[in-house]
Amino acid sequence: MTGPAMYRPRPDKLGHLVLKVRDVQASLAFYRDVVGLDVSDWIDDRMVFLRCGQDHHDLALLQMTPDEVAGHQPGRSPVEHFSYHVAGLAEIEQIAAMLQARGVEIDRGIGKHGPGANAFLVFRDPDGNNVEFYCDMIQIGPDHPPHEARVWDGREMETFDRWALEHFLVAPPARIQKLIDDKGGA
Repeated sequence: MTGPAMYRPRPDKLGHLVLKVRDVQASLAFYRDVVGLDVSDWIDDRMVFLRCGQDHHDLALLQMTPDEVAGHQPGRSPVEHFSYHVAGLAEIEQIAAMLQARGVEIDRGIGKHGPGANAFLVFRDPDGNNVEFYCDMIQIGPDHPPHEARVWDGREMETFDRWALEHFLVAPPARIQKLIDDKGGA
């Protein structure tokens, strides 16, 4: 292999995890009251972003759809994705070129989320797990600008991608395509 295929990413830490949950309110109560995490933001009433440190989130809880709840098997992992932090957008772009050169399936991205404001690129590992590289996440704490939790509207493109798919390398997920179709374009 030569060129972009030879690039080797340089993640500097394991980032965040997104779990699909049967009851987002019950799971929030558990992770807030038992584990001790703080709420950073919400998307509607179906996804909550939690933190224990200065990253905007290190755990997000995503409400399963009714079909997912009905088919859920306790003990089976409901991980939507896990992530690794990289230095910046230029590295994400190099990683994207490497993934494409190697024929690795890109699931979504390159984009910039509303909650957390992080740039992202999600791809599939050989077992179909979603892996994300991200950068530039909002930092929360005494050495950073104040952050007030808010509820983001899941029907707005800015919630999913502040760049409105301008840097996306693949077709958007079906739920985002429906959002575009319902609004008559991006």
